[in-house]
Amino acid sequence: MRADRPSSTATLIAAATVLLARDPRLRHLVPAGAAEICARCLTRPWLMATQMRWLVRAAERATIPGLMLHFMLRKRWIEAAVRGALGRGCRQVVVLGAGFDTLAARLAPQFPAVRFLEIDHPATQAVKRAAVERRNLPQVPSFVAADLARTSLGDALAASPYDRNRASVFVIEGLLMYLTPDEMAALFAAIGELQPRAGELVFTVMEPRRDGRLAFHNATWVERALLALWKEPFKSAVSRDALPGRLGGWGLRLRELADLAAAHPDLVLARGEIIVHAARSP
Repeated sequence: MRADRPSSTATLIAAATVLLARDPRLRHLVPAGAAEICARCLTRPWLMATQMRWLVRAAERATIPGLMLHFMLRKRWIEAAVRGALGRGCRQVVVLGAGFDTLAARLAPQFPAVRFLEIDHPATQAVKRAAVERRNLPQVPSFVAADLARTSLGDALAASPYDRNRASVFVIEGLLMYLTPDEMAALFAAIGELQPRAGELVFTVMEPRRDGRLAFHNATWVERALLALWKEPFKSAVSRDALPGRLGGWGLRLRELADLAAAHPDLVLARGEIIVHAARSP
């Protein structure tokens, strides 16, 4: 992404949230309050126009069919996993590369005893922070502005309210595919140092295609061109067969794995991304 403007991927997901909230067939999938926050994050008003829905749908079919619905089902699954972690005693939620995701902003007022933190690139987070603060919520996440490509996770959290003594759940949604395998391993090692107590992780990861390319399995050449144009190429993938070994090396064990496309064969969804819920091994 460019250092002087919000992430294109974050903007795309925010626009998808707004458009789905205005679709009579799918609006029930959008959590209450999510579309309002996302709309405030969009700096280009035309992205929110209802009449643009047909154009966005056409663009989706030309790039990754079912991507918008995949985003929303992914977010619902992650929210359920985080709520489960809170029910098991986690009292701190850290969202890495939060973009314009609304999870922490929506849950913070519902769980006043839980500490919520978001870490993201300053250019994206400045827009998000302004959008959240304009809602005058009784409790908001702690925002930590950091470019994790240049700043270690430990250093980013050193000056934040993060408490190592609280059982925590880390959320890494739509981020790991932009890291190299070495960068991914370093990130999980850093999280391990920050989770000395029992903790959980919820993250998404791409699975490699049969031809070895890093992309959604039903992506077209247009999608690859856009990622190149946005300078946000995919750099890593992990097969589900290799996942248990990777998790063990990171001091984690698998709680649950979700393949949304396989779980909803009746829906047209993006294919090739899985969601992983893991727990810190004792």
